[in-house]
Amino acid sequence: MRRFSRWLERHSLELAAVTAVLAVAFTVRIVHLGTVPRIVAGDELENLQTAIRVNLGKGPGVFGFDYAGRPALNLYPLAWTVRVFGGTVTGLRMFPVIYSLLTIILFYALARETMRAPAALAAMALLGTNLWFLNFSRTAWDNIGAPLFAIGACWTTTRALKTSGRASFAWWLASGLFVAAGLYGYFTGRFISVSVTLIAVIAVVAKEAPWRRTLAGLVLAGVLSAILFAPMARNILYHWDYFTSRSNVVSVFNTVRADGTKANGWGVAKDNLLPNYRGLVLQQGSELQRGPTNARYHPHLRPALGFIAMHLFWAGLVIAALRWRQTYAWFPFFIPMFLGEVFSGDTPDMGRALIFAPFYFLFIGLTLDEILRRAPRPLWYGATLLAIGASVAFVSVREVQGYFDWQEQDAIQIQRMPGIDYCEWSLWKSGVEAAARVGGSADAVKFDRDRRELNCSAVVAKQLGPAPPPPALAPTAPPAAAPPLPTATPATPPIATSP
Repeated sequence: MRRFSRWLERHSLELAAVTAVLAVAFTVRIVHLGTVPRIVAGDELENLQTAIRVNLGKGPGVFGFDYAGRPALNLYPLAWTVRVFGGTVTGLRMFPVIYSLLTIILFYALARETMRAPAALAAMALLGTNLWFLNFSRTAWDNIGAPLFAIGACWTTTRALKTSGRASFAWWLASGLFVAAGLYGYFTGRFISVSVTLIAVIAVVAKEAPWRRTLAGLVLAGVLSAILFAPMARNILYHWDYFTSRSNVVSVFNTVRADGTKANGWGVAKDNLLPNYRGLVLQQGSELQRGPTNARYHPHLRPALGFIAMHLFWAGLVIAALRWRQTYAWFPFFIPMFLGEVFSGDTPDMGRALIFAPFYFLFIGLTLDEILRRAPRPLWYGATLLAIGASVAFVSVREVQGYFDWQEQDAIQIQRMPGIDYCEWSLWKSGVEAAARVGGSADAVKFDRDRRELNCSAVVAKQLGPAPPPPALAPTAPPAAAPPLPTATPATPPIATSP
């Protein structure tokens, strides 16, 4: 306790600053959370239906599958947040809020392994307010877990390599937990294990860690993740077609040309390399219009990073290459992003790229740290610190304001369809819950008719269009003559007295 008290005294100012940044990040995530975005997207609704069934005891088991053939365990935290925060739109979206805040916390822990507190805090603030990351932090899509598990695996692996003795194995076990979580989550997270393995190999080759301890730790992490994933792996083998049904839709190996012939998947993957490099590394917004769903992920022609942030990122890549002994653990996490993008169609897709979101800001923070290192004198250091603080505040305000201005547009809300308006929530949820209790599916035709009668959303009205005309009545024959009335009451059949 005395050691902990002394640590708190030495880091009290830093803890206060981290708390302030988290408070800002939390605030921009919960303001109007139930009404912005206005449209609750289809994937949010599908995820909630799984969560509702789980809470009613009617859903898939821990090692079962969700509606898209993915591991259902990935949506159990969503079921818990709905149970805690209530079955409202806000309660639904507290799931991505919590995941994104945990990502920001782990990001700061990893950043402090390489850079000083001011740069790490500035990068943390930029991540917490980034328009692209903020959008996914306020929508209950299942890919929000990928950046959390990736940054967690990177941090725990880094700590394991830096820690000596038996204590390093505790960090390796933590790394194995994040790897297992990635296997249960969004499909890009399944490649986190590749990144962790590559980090360990680089550390040994560069003599940054002893090979015996590193190999033992890596095996320990691998065994733990394998044990945790084994029950799910067994179900996947028995239901392989269902498990791969979603990924097969976007796989380059199932690409069909306009003439109806099947394209060579490896050739499509090769063609994807340059557009993804331009869109995800060079930040060319024009490349991000290829994906049909990108309009709901970020504004038109807007890359992941804004003007200032993208230049800081590029500089950070160069600095990280020069300081590679401090940053070699970051680069392997390009692999999950590019594997997910290059081997799927219509990319770059900013939903699949989300796993790399926190890593962009590690490179940004490194640039800021290098700038501060170049100002050793107190006066210059203070002036540089103020300039960085003002720039971060300016960019953060612009990003948050840009997000809410973007979400105010009806055209953007229409891009989130199929879905429902938040004013239709009670109508939709009551039908889904009633169907879930009896183990069935909600009546889509009835809901479509009821929402037209409710007519509470201009966005939905534009999307649905005018109601279809009622079916024409078939011509009817003149009524036949009524049969004569019976003259006697028929006898009542006897009541059976035996089964």
